[in-house]
Formats: sequence, structure tokens, C-alpha cells
Amino acid sequence: MNIRDFIFINKAKSPNKIRILDILGFDTNADLSHSPEIVKEINENLITSDIESEEILIDHQNNTEFYPLLESELEQETSIEQASTNTFEPINITSQIKKIWTDIESRRQWVVPAVLITATIFLIVSATGIFISNRNRQNEIINLYETLTKESNELINTLPEIITISTDNFYSKYDVSNSSANLQLIESTIMEYQRNLQNRDDLDVNNNLNNNLNNVFTLVNDLDKLISYRILLSEILIYEDLLIISDELDIDLLSNQLSEISATSKLNYEKLPEINEFTNHTLLVSETLKSAEDLHGRLIASLRNNETDVSNALLIAINMNKEIEQNSFNDALEVFKINKTNLYNSLDTLP
Repeated sequence: MNIRDFIFINKAKSPNKIRILDILGFDTNADLSHSPEIVKEINENLITSDIESEEILIDHQNNTEFYPLLESELEQETSIEQASTNTFEPINITSQIKKIWTDIESRRQWVVPAVLITATIFLIVSATGIFISNRNRQNEIINLYETLTKESNELINTLPEIITISTDNFYSKYDVSNSSANLQLIESTIMEYQRNLQNRDDLDVNNNLNNNLNNVFTLVNDLDKLISYRILLSEILIYEDLLIISDELDIDLLSNQLSEISATSKLNYEKLPEINEFTNHTLLVSETLKSAEDLHGRLIASLRNNETDVSNALLIAINMNKEIEQNSFNDALEVFKINKTNLYNSLDTLP
């Protein structure tokens, strides 16, 4: 300890001397020694005490590290001694858990109702959405059935026109082709209508309805067969201007053309569909082809032999052979038209 510390300690108040000595590292229980050497040293430096006091004061003011820290520690110790002992008591864990439990109990009063209300609203909204979706889907299905039924009846109403075109003696490839396309549309629509019958709870599917649908399919199929029959028949024994005899006739060319006609006619004959009203005509076509093939050979032979009278007679026979077949076909068309018209009149409107 130097003289400045000694003077500072003497000037300090007695309650704080012990704390200062403790901070400086001295024994707080020991009394300050006033040996003659120390007294002598103090007297020798008494002259300079004022100067040193001033230096100590200056050092005290400028020393921003030791003395403020010393005073701060003294004040902290004083505040610690004066503080209540309750401040340093440990936290009661049981009370904290009890507080948390109390908060949960208090919140349960609004959390549980809020959860129940939210769940109820969610269920109501979901059920309502499902109900509306099912109802809309059901309405769509009903509208689909109504649209399909309406379209089917409208297409069935076009059958009389198709019957007229198909049984007309005047053959038009354009009209027949359009009729064939319409028949395919009618058939596909009626088949769709029939497939949906098993899903319709508003309709009683009975024998009358099934029979009605079967009649529609029968009529459509027979008309489609007739159109195919007429298309194939239009290529059987078609001579056009080939049988016109002149002086410049090429007999070999005529022979080849007649052979091609016979071959094409036989090929189309084999493809003719079976129709009840045209059974006799089909048999007649078979005999007509045989007769035509024989007449063709005899005609070429007479032309090569310059047998003009025989050639003319054979030309008449060939034309009559085709005419007989054509008349039989027209008669079958008339029967077919009557039968299919009656079948159409027996049809009921689809429900």
C-alpha cells in the first residue's frame, strides 16, 4: 500500500474502510498499523501531502477505470444487502404448472365450442356441396335423357322420307348416299337410347318399349340393306350405249367389254344382301346372269359371221333379259315400300 492509498483510506468513512481494504486485497479484520516508521514517513511527506492530495484528487477525477468501478461495486453491495430475501427465492415449478393448467381450463371454455362450431359448419358446407353436386349431376343426366329422347324421335320421324328415296324407281347415287348416312346416325342414336334405359328410374322398361325399339332397328336395318342392294345392282348388267351396232364396230373390243360386264355382275351378285321382299328378284338375277353370258357369246359369234338378223335378235334378247330383271326389282321395291311404311306406322313415340 502506498501513501496515497493510506491517506485515502483514512479520509474514508469508517463503514467503508473495510470494504475498500477487501477490494484492495487486505485482511478486513486487521487494524491499520501505526508504527513509528509509518508515522515518520507520514510526517516526512506531510509537506507534500497537499500537493499529493491535489494529485490524488486529479487522479481520482481522471481515473475512469478504478474509482468509478469501486464506487459502483460499493453501491451494488449496498443494494444487495438492502434487498429483500424473497427476491432470491427459486421459482415454484408447481405454481407454474398450475398456472398453465388454469389457462388451459379457462381457454377450454371457448376453444371446445369454437372447434365444435367449426366442425359443424364444415360438415354442413360439405354436405350441402355434395347435395348440390349430386342434384346438378342428376339434372344433367335428366337433361341428357330428354335431349337424347327428343333427338331419337326426330330422327325416327325422318324414316318415311328415307323409305321414299330408297324405294324410288329413279336411282340417285347422291340421295341414296345421304340416306345411308342418315340411317347410320339413326341407328347409333337409338342404340345409345337403348343403353341408357337401364339407368332410367323414371321409366318403366316393358315389353312394348322393347318391341318398339326392335321394330325401329328392323326398319333401319332393312332400309340400309336395300340401299346396299341398290348400289350393287346398279353395277349388274349395265350396258349403256354398248349394244349399238354400227359398221365401225370393233368386235374384239365389244367382246372384252361384254366379258368385263359379266365378271363385274357376278361379283356384285355374290355381295347382294338378303332381304325378304327381294328373295325372288335375287333368284331371278342369278338366272339373268347365266342367260346374259350365253347371249353375249352368241352375239359375238353372229357378228363375226356377219349374221345381221341373228345379231339384231340377240341384241333384243339381251335388252329384254335386263328389262325382265329390272321389272322384277321394281315390283319388289313396291312391296318393300308398303311393308316398311306399315312398320313405321306401327311405331310409338319413344318415352
